[in-house]
Amino acid sequence: MAALNQALVLALESNPKESYVVAAETLLRLLDNIIREPQNAKFRTVRIDNPSIREKLLSVDGMKQLMLAIGFIESQGTLTVPSNVLLANLRRYREFIHERKELIKNPPKEKGINASITCSNTTTATNIPLEQTAPKSEPEMVLQPSGSNAPGQQQQPTEAPCVIKSSRPFLARIEFPRVVQGNNVLLRQLELLSDQVMQYEDELLLASGKNLIPIDTLTTKAKSKLTQWKRLLATNEAANQKEPSEEDLLLEELTAWFRADFFTWVNALPCTVCGNEQTQLVRSTVEDGVRVEIYRCCGQLRHFYRYNDVEKLLQTRRGRCGEWANCFTFLCRCLGYDARYVFSTGDHVWTEVWSERRQRWIHVDPCENVLDAPLMYEHGWRKDITYVFGFSRDDVQDVSWRYSNNHKRLLQRRREEGACSEQALLDAIGKLRTKRRTGLNCTPERVTFLRKRTVDECLELLGNSGRVPTAAEREGRSSGSLEWRLQRGEQQINTRYMFIPTEEEVQAKQFNIRYCCATDCYERFLKGASNRVNEKITEKSNGWESRQYISRNIFRKEEHDWKMVYLARTEGTDEATIEWNFDFSVQGLRVKQIELRFGQETYDGAKVELYYIKSDGTQSQALSSLCECGKFTLQARLSGGKSWQHAQLFRQSKSASDEYPFEMNIVLM
Repeated sequence: MAALNQALVLALESNPKESYVVAAETLLRLLDNIIREPQNAKFRTVRIDNPSIREKLLSVDGMKQLMLAIGFIESQGTLTVPSNVLLANLRRYREFIHERKELIKNPPKEKGINASITCSNTTTATNIPLEQTAPKSEPEMVLQPSGSNAPGQQQQPTEAPCVIKSSRPFLARIEFPRVVQGNNVLLRQLELLSDQVMQYEDELLLASGKNLIPIDTLTTKAKSKLTQWKRLLATNEAANQKEPSEEDLLLEELTAWFRADFFTWVNALPCTVCGNEQTQLVRSTVEDGVRVEIYRCCGQLRHFYRYNDVEKLLQTRRGRCGEWANCFTFLCRCLGYDARYVFSTGDHVWTEVWSERRQRWIHVDPCENVLDAPLMYEHGWRKDITYVFGFSRDDVQDVSWRYSNNHKRLLQRRREEGACSEQALLDAIGKLRTKRRTGLNCTPERVTFLRKRTVDECLELLGNSGRVPTAAEREGRSSGSLEWRLQRGEQQINTRYMFIPTEEEVQAKQFNIRYCCATDCYERFLKGASNRVNEKITEKSNGWESRQYISRNIFRKEEHDWKMVYLARTEGTDEATIEWNFDFSVQGLRVKQIELRFGQETYDGAKVELYYIKSDGTQSQALSSLCECGKFTLQARLSGGKSWQHAQLFRQSKSASDEYPFEMNIVLM
């Protein structure tokens, strides 16, 4: 199968946006006609002198070259796709052109990466899929930085773009001699993963990734949290707790930003015709070494490429846990953290980061925005832990014992599965450690440190047996498709976001937050003289869950026929809750006056109940109960009715982008 020439597709984007969009949509219609009716000869040929084709399509620079690369042949004043051109190749071009067109036509709003995506003429190996080297003519992918420039620089209105670039192709970054002999599936997989994390160590790629992180913003938030911690410790409100380091708090901010603003979870590729988000997976295949999932809806097929190359993931910024952990672990390396990619045979992956302050590895699950809750898979997700391994640039470790507190049962499962003997596993890990450290030419001091750390970690892991899981470790899963979670009772979303006043809000003695369900966006703002005159928006956050504290059985419903959106219970559930948490007490402030707009609609006996819960646990349904309160939770409970849709929050038209069915205004004292 001919390789997809992404360079020619990307080159079209140098044209004016309006003409580019018209041309791309025209080409997509031509390809859709051929794919839908491949035997219809009239769809395979267009006349070059056709006014519509000439003005809408061929007037765009680079379009004819792209059409020839797709498979069109120019002859006697026509462009024709011969019958021997594979439909699979047309589909691949169709999918990529559509995705690029949508990104240019409808750039992501406030998602950290600016709307402008352009191409330079410099040659690089940007779009390198697994097991394939990109064409030499492929241009650099240029992305705008995500929210901040490098430390020490001032933000400019037009900031220089960030080039995602590596010094070597993906395969060259992960190609190493084998040291684990034999054909044991588990041991071979360990070596493959150990080699794969070495792609993170490319210096050019590390620089590219670092430029995409809003370091200034995250550092400011981390410092603010550290100040709050010091205040709490000074007042003995955080007794028996150790003050965290700024590096640990920065890791928390990086995790929250990655989940809320940088990466997107993919259950299935939504239909481009009807908007259905639960399209049917018809088959999985491999194209040019990349695993591809193919989804069908409305007679169309969409392809979801499961890339392992982190360079590619910095562009697509979407996937499931494999892509999430791969990209997040790399971004941790970009900030200088000693980070591990953690693989579990229980079908999930995540990250571990070494904490200098705590002198131990910290579990981080970017899909869940959860830190330091390793027992949650066994107790919250109800998974059987058998094998869990951590892979870093100079180490490989069996960390299964951190993720289970029933070590006796864990060993029993290993014996029953018979994947390999414990001795063979230890031998393989020892060889992989030597391979990694020799390849990096570790100094004697580094090797000594690593050996001591391994011994200390083994003692820590052994001490994990019988540990009582925390409340956070008993909570269910929030990532993954709703259907998958409902089967396991894991439809809880734990953002744990807490609204704390900024310096501006403290000075203005006001706090204002609103949410538009149509745009699925929160806005934090300072009021002006009257109404919206001179108001100042200080923060925007996409996703209804991004600023909630916790929810259960809640999702955002889009009615494509009625063009309405709202929050509702997940299908098949009888009740649901969602909470928002507010804390003004850290700055010594309290509520003087509060106003709340909370849109709700109920049908057939359903009900929505609002509760205001104070820090001492007392709750009330009277908004006035929050006066003189410094810390509280707003909780909504949905129940009743004949259907899950009969209790709705924030219902509004999809076009009502300037209306806010949820708004809270607080005057502080």
